[in-house]
Amino acid sequence: MKTTEKLNSTLKQHYWEQSGVYQKIYDNLYNELVPKSNMAETIHGELIRCISRLYYDFCNNGNYNVLDFEMEDCEYCDGWGYEEDSYGKEQDCSYCDGQCRVDGDLYVTDYYDDMLSFLERYMTERDLTKHLRTWLLQEYQTRYSFSDEQMNVYDKVVDSIVYQCLTTENKPNPLFITEEA
Repeated sequence: MKTTEKLNSTLKQHYWEQSGVYQKIYDNLYNELVPKSNMAETIHGELIRCISRLYYDFCNNGNYNVLDFEMEDCEYCDGWGYEEDSYGKEQDCSYCDGQCRVDGDLYVTDYYDDMLSFLERYMTERDLTKHLRTWLLQEYQTRYSFSDEQMNVYDKVVDSIVYQCLTTENKPNPLFITEEA
């Protein structure tokens, strides 16, 4: 283990665009530690796998798979789907378009919540992951623009993980389950 000064990607250096400050090291660690499918055998590998999946879904799908809404009965039609017009005739509810249900609270889906939880548990800079979780839920309300600032939220986590891989011992992933024949 070699101790080195931590580097930080600038607002114009993004791992998604292959220009992160630790890009070559990240690529090598990813190729070495992250399996083609399933969980990584080591903590370092799983940290890289988790942030890579989260970052990919942000850039490729706008976090469509990461976030979802709880569904609630429409408060205007009480989940009926209809309302009366000014003449007393039933028509589709103007609020829910007759769907009866509307989006409720935003949440992180189970699959990605497990990844965020792993990062929160095993990253040395846990505050970055907590910030990522909060940012995911808050930023969604304003929609993603894929700006340098938004990309940098992920880049900071990647920088931290790569630095952790460079400066700490790689231990077995306690959540890894081997399939025995």
